[in-house]
Amino acid sequence: MARKIKEVDVKSKSEELNLSASDVSDSEMEGFSDSNDKHDESSSGDELEVETKGESAHTVKKLDSSKKGSTKQTKSPSGVELSSILYISRLPHGFHERELSKYFSQFGDLKKVGLARNKKTGNSRHYGFVEFVNKDDAVIAQDSMHNYLLMGHLLKVVVLPKGKKIEKLYKYKKRVHKETYIKSVEKAKKKANAKHQQRIEKLNASGIEFKW
Repeated sequence: MARKIKEVDVKSKSEELNLSASDVSDSEMEGFSDSNDKHDESSSGDELEVETKGESAHTVKKLDSSKKGSTKQTKSPSGVELSSILYISRLPHGFHERELSKYFSQFGDLKKVGLARNKKTGNSRHYGFVEFVNKDDAVIAQDSMHNYLLMGHLLKVVVLPKGKKIEKLYKYKKRVHKETYIKSVEKAKKKANAKHQQRIEKLNASGIEFKW
């Protein structure tokens, strides 16, 4: 009986030595100590520490749920609150209200579109205004379209500050404008016939007969 008990004790001691050796080898292979493991478990979930051999520790911070849904700033760098109206200048020839509404509707819903025109001829003065329903859409349109090359023209797009009044924005909205490239044909014919008659009279006065 005594011999059997001694053999069991020897076997148990040898097994404990083998287990401790395997534990040490595993810890050496992974490069982590027990103290570091305990420290990692006790640390909070907001910050995670990662240690590697020959490198300093790096902390990874989790973003709060309240900060994830960040929106566009509706204030200028000077702190002035912005409106939903865009001022657009350096518009190319032929870019009128219809083209403005089609082009800027890709950024959001539009409320009003206006183009500055000459009071006498009705031709474009190459600047206009676009009003959005949402202020954030106006800011996005400014960031995307400012200094944008369109038909050989660099557009200048600026969001106007809140409270800015544009009195002449829709002053000639109900009026139908037609671009007049030349004068009417009837007036041109009358003027040409009058000059031709003057030439014939001068030729007749000098004794020259001329028939047209």
